[in-house]
Amino acid sequence: MLVRIFRNLGGAYKDQRAWTINAAEGPRKGKVIDIVDALIITDVVFIVSEATRKRVVAAWKAGKPAKEKHAFAEGVLGKTWPVNTLPKDLDGNDIAPGKGATVLINYNPYTMKTFTRLDCGEPVGEVPLVVFAPQGVFGKLGKCGTKRAQSLRGVGSIRYSVDDWNG
Repeated sequence: MLVRIFRNLGGAYKDQRAWTINAAEGPRKGKVIDIVDALIITDVVFIVSEATRKRVVAAWKAGKPAKEKHAFAEGVLGKTWPVNTLPKDLDGNDIAPGKGATVLINYNPYTMKTFTRLDCGEPVGEVPLVVFAPQGVFGKLGKCGTKRAQSLRGVGSIRYSVDDWNG
């Protein structure tokens, strides 16, 4: 199932890292289908709406706090872990051992226009595997300065079932 993942910044989840899963296709398209502590998605594309990002930054500069959904990861849903079931110190390799999700990815609308690798500051667009963990977002990425793999979507795309991530 194709989903969009957002960091949950409000309400009961304000002081903890929780991830909201929205359906990106099917009858529940655009609707929240779960809020979780951690999850794995594959065939990931990171997306930022530049127009909305600019509104958020302008509001911030004017001293008016603004929270608008404008940055997310879209991919194929793998395994999920319910809220309050995991220790808060787990990282990508703890959640998906041996899958290579070890590069920390960040996004801050006030300082960057795209999702970015924290190890070298390069922008991140497409990633074969991403783990949303209590400690942050971890991607399976090559070395800094190497050309990224082309999109895994479309013809010849590799899809994984939930069972592929269970062991």
